[in-house]
Amino acid sequence: MYLLGYDIGSSSIKVALVHVKRQEVVAIVQHPEQEMEMIARQSGWAEQQPELWWQYVCIATKKILEKAAIPAHKIKGIGIAYQMHGLVLVDKDQRVLRPAIIWCDSRAVEIGHQAFNKIGTAYCQNNLLNAPGNFTASKLKWVKDNEPEIYEKIHKILLPGDYIAMKLTGQAMTTISGLSEGIFWDFKKKAISSKVLDFFQFDKSIIADRTPTFSLQGKVNKVAAELTGLKVGTPITYRAGDQPNNALSLNVLAPGEVAATSGTSGVAYGIVDHPVFDANNRINTFAHINYEEQFNRLGALLCLNGAGIAYSWIKHQIARKEHTYEVMDRMISTVPIGADGLCVLPFGNGAERIFDNRNINAHFLNLQFNRHHRGHLYRSAIEGIAFSFVYGINLLKEMGMEVEVIRVGNDNMFQSKTFAMTIATLLDCHIEVVETTGAVGAAQAAGVKAGFYASIEEALNKVQPSHLYEPRLNRALCNQAFNFWSSNLNKIQHPSNTSTKTPTKIIAQQAALLQDLKEKDKIILEKSHQLVAAKDLLTNIKDTLATLAKNDTSDNKAILQQLTKKIDQQAINKEWDFFEDHLDLLQGNLYKRLKQVFPSLTTIDIKFCVFLKMQLSSKEISDRLHLSTRGVETRRYRLRKKLKLKKGANLVTFLERF
Repeated sequence: MYLLGYDIGSSSIKVALVHVKRQEVVAIVQHPEQEMEMIARQSGWAEQQPELWWQYVCIATKKILEKAAIPAHKIKGIGIAYQMHGLVLVDKDQRVLRPAIIWCDSRAVEIGHQAFNKIGTAYCQNNLLNAPGNFTASKLKWVKDNEPEIYEKIHKILLPGDYIAMKLTGQAMTTISGLSEGIFWDFKKKAISSKVLDFFQFDKSIIADRTPTFSLQGKVNKVAAELTGLKVGTPITYRAGDQPNNALSLNVLAPGEVAATSGTSGVAYGIVDHPVFDANNRINTFAHINYEEQFNRLGALLCLNGAGIAYSWIKHQIARKEHTYEVMDRMISTVPIGADGLCVLPFGNGAERIFDNRNINAHFLNLQFNRHHRGHLYRSAIEGIAFSFVYGINLLKEMGMEVEVIRVGNDNMFQSKTFAMTIATLLDCHIEVVETTGAVGAAQAAGVKAGFYASIEEALNKVQPSHLYEPRLNRALCNQAFNFWSSNLNKIQHPSNTSTKTPTKIIAQQAALLQDLKEKDKIILEKSHQLVAAKDLLTNIKDTLATLAKNDTSDNKAILQQLTKKIDQQAINKEWDFFEDHLDLLQGNLYKRLKQVFPSLTTIDIKFCVFLKMQLSSKEISDRLHLSTRGVETRRYRLRKKLKLKKGANLVTFLERF
């Protein structure tokens, strides 16, 4: 008999198959082989299509069944781990309403700041153990404010793992752990926070029904079985966010234990047995996977958005196909600690919690063309990520957490000896590497409520370190390089010409400017309608004068012709042409955004979109584009095809999202 585990990441879908009795990994696959793309329609945004996650789950499941050569009926339990903090919206028919806003999207930062101040810092820190920040609740508020037509259709809000479980079983459910990561859980009342719901004006009905982390959470239905190759009735018995699950995979369950990972993002996750919060909101506390046993197991989470993605960027943009990660690691060993002064700040993946949810971007500092080569770039990047871990883990220490041993998996940046030993040396700790993955941990955890293991501890009793990294690098050189890195980070965060205004005042000014910009945009749009009306009036007058001149045989004919000519020469016609050519400015770079998402659109198609967004009538559009009314309807039909809109979807509403 076997257990199946999924890890729904933002880079790929990983699946693991574990033998129940031997507690051994039979097979692991991932799909796609290359990293999944993120949709970034605006700076700081990050979205993915949930339907793609499901498609890849189906493909990966069939691949692992084929690879392991076992019949589906021998799988007796399914566990799901997933990327945290994502927002998936589904309607009453369980159809996705928009792309998922995923963990590294930073559009809701300001919403979180305002909520923290208005809900009250004391309540947020003592009851929620967090500021609302850029988490799921704040992202949902963004949708409510900016896409009301989408919000009105919401039946349930889900996390990525909830969505995959729903696709497998047909049941929309979530967990306490999931509610806490969305900042919906009141740790004092041990219930969904009515204060958060009331502040954001969310209807409680859109929160999915709750199920324990370890429980029978539904069974694979007929549709899912046909798409995945699984057997109808296979139970789902576990789900958790990727970081709590990663800690479980590494057998990190008790207070004082720390787990770390460096995939797309970097995380250090320490277990505590009492509520803790960071007064500066740099560290976040969530319910751990065993929280429900006595409501006293919490995970203090340090997140670094700019981690593995920075090294992946170096690999794909600089190393390319010429150098594999193994070759890069060998080249790193030829470069001294500190990379001969080359310094990389890897924070280029959206707002960073450790910097008050600011996006300070990535920086390459002190690059010298006659001194530094690729090896220096590789080492400075991997050191920059290691230094960011040290910087962050020091914050955990400030909260009173002892960090003597860190457990890590074997499928991320900790495979690099340079990376791991740099962290171990600077923190004076040991790093234990465990031969496991998040998908394997999810599979093992599924065995508890599937009836094969009496406890979580029994399910993980074979999880042991395979090797150890000790603090063996030259500590003086490591400290020197880290201090240089820290000084550069401080300069970027606090440049010498920074004004004395507090961040709060700056944020308030930005909000005021944004509101002013919106008001001016409304005025411009009103002026545009007036301009359209003015041109239409002059065109009608010109046509009337032309008709009169044609039929007039008196001396007035010359006067009428002269008036017609004057209208043609009016600047308003030129102004209209200029206006048409710059509609993309008036509509917030609509041209550029549409072209990025739908490259097959022509200039006329996009201009047609702008007119629709301006809510011009078919007659007005036909005049602008010199089409018949029927021609406008034909173009509207073709445009829907190019935009791949489903039957019944409102075209104008769709365009409002751009």
